Amino acid sequence: MDKNQINQRKLKVYDTSMFPKLSSEEVLKKQHLYLLNLTLAPYIRYVKFTEEYLDMQAKDYQQEHLDALDNECISLIESEECATKMLEIDNEFAQRFRESIIVQLYSFLEGALVNSCEMYYSNKDIENPVSYNFPEQAGFDDAKAFIKNNVKIELKLINEELDFFCKLKTLRNRIVHHKTSFFNDDKKKINQLKTLSKGRFQMRSTEDLTTMYFLYFDKTEFSLEIIEKIKSLYVKLGENGVYY
Repeated sequence: MDKNQINQRKLKVYDTSMFPKLSSEEVLKKQHLYLLNLTLAPYIRYVKFTEEYLDMQAKDYQQEHLDALDNECISLIESEECATKMLEIDNEFAQRFRESIIVQLYSFLEGALVNSCEMYYSNKDIENPVSYNFPEQAGFDDAKAFIKNNVKIELKLINEELDFFCKLKTLRNRIVHHKTSFFNDDKKKINQLKTLSKGRFQMRSTEDLTTMYFLYFDKTEFSLEIIEKIKSLYVKLGENGVYY
């Protein structure tokens, strides 16, 4: 017999009945949080790396500025240039990065939720899964309505996370329309932003003919909190059959 040929008489047939049989939904239930964490891990590394880099650069320019003030051989102009670069990092680069990551994370959540809802019935082990078509531009509110009306989850079970992301949606919309400085809005949205800002970012106001608001993102932890809220929401959704 050719050495490359398989001797079928030596093959062993194993009884697979000894292994537990898992339905596709059971597999999803066990794996979906692992997959979610795997997907979010690069965001966490990205946030930490960028924040640390910006902080390091700002401190370097600050030190150069202080050293220049103590050195008579360095002109005042050079010293002020270092101070300007330090402030540029704090007031421009860091702000733009934090705004962009807020938008990215909200978009990630919105897309994930819509996809989870679209796959809700097909993930069930039933012969004829119900077909449900979302609007072409489906978003957070459509997913929330589906979870309430189709999945029948009591919204009070996930109210903390839904309330957080509802307010984050208001913030995200303000960022993408470039309206985080000297703005006003209806009372409901202003109150949403005020509530969300507590301990997370600054919301300042100026009084003139009318009250105007200004947002300043000074907390590096806010981006990481958004990621933790996404995880927390999916833990609760997974317990009710909605998987990442």
